[in-house]
Amino acid sequence: MKMFRVVVLALGVIHALLAGLTALTGGFADGGDLWSRLTLMLIHPVTAAVLLYMVVLNAPSRRLLMIGSAVILVNVIADASLALSILAGNIRGDWWQALVLSAVPIIALIYAVTLLTRRTE
Repeated sequence: MKMFRVVVLALGVIHALLAGLTALTGGFADGGDLWSRLTLMLIHPVTAAVLLYMVVLNAPSRRLLMIGSAVILVNVIADASLALSILAGNIRGDWWQALVLSAVPIIALIYAVTLLTRRTE
């Protein structure tokens, strides 16, 4: 489990940098609607911060894992709905980019759920 934590931490740092970059440039993007801008400029950075906080702690509490899992799940659902909206032609963009941005949160969600199932409090 320790190796999984290290991998999630490394991926979390990369995701935080990418989320920060997309948050800075998301307001200038051509096209998109309020939901896509909200996802890029708010949901991704908050998820990255929660993800890193959850992984940096050696033994996160059950409550933190549950809240972190909920935040990460919101991010994954937002990215999936954004990809579907792009596929439907409602907004411009590349649908696969929205799904790529949810790859690290999905891995972090697996990490959090694994810790939750192992924890007996």
